[in-house]
Amino acid sequence: MKIFNRYATLALIALGIFAFSSCEEEDNSETINFQSLMLEPNSYWNGSDGNGGLTFSIANFNNSYDATYDYWEGFAYSNKIDMETPGWTNQYSAYLLDGGNYQNVYSIAYIWDESATITFSQPTNIISAKITNSTWAYLSMLNGGGNTKKFEEGDWFKLTAKGYNASNEEVGTVDFYLADYRTEPHYIIDSWTKVDFSSLKNVSKMVFTLSSTDVGDWGMNTPAYFCMDDFVIEYEK
Repeated sequence: MKIFNRYATLALIALGIFAFSSCEEEDNSETINFQSLMLEPNSYWNGSDGNGGLTFSIANFNNSYDATYDYWEGFAYSNKIDMETPGWTNQYSAYLLDGGNYQNVYSIAYIWDESATITFSQPTNIISAKITNSTWAYLSMLNGGGNTKKFEEGDWFKLTAKGYNASNEEVGTVDFYLADYRTEPHYIIDSWTKVDFSSLKNVSKMVFTLSSTDVGDWGMNTPAYFCMDDFVIEYEK
């Protein structure tokens, strides 16, 4: 009986190892963390080299750059973490209350219309991403200044992500408030915050937009930026 129990135990262990290996083989998720850009410390990439959008794995992150005006929109990449300088001269910094890591490369999006778009070379399930404010947006909401207002009761700043299938049909929408003063406690996002995008399945295109209660004659006054890292996707490999 003892010999039988020993072989039975070994068989169960082997079965467990096989099951664990099978689960690993079926894990088709991938985390895009942008570290392959190898930026110098305290630097950024905004498309000025004319490469246009960059591709990471199966995902292409849109970028448009105009050399005449040194103007860009879509996705840029940075490791800057200046949390003190307000205004457009500091448009490439993430606001991270813990100080961040100057060696960590993340994406920063400047959005005009639907310029912050990610396209996928095959149908993809979006799982999650880490999101925070840019320093420019954070300080403008916290303190006001220029044509932006200091946020008060009822104000908000919202990121919206929409997924589209291969037929360009919308398959889902996710909203995430980068700042919310509608109810207590008021907050402005100040650290990497995981956002669940798992409702966006079989996506061929993902489009980000921003909206705010601070709106003027020319549109939204809140600086139209957000920062993203650890973008997790799932697809057939």
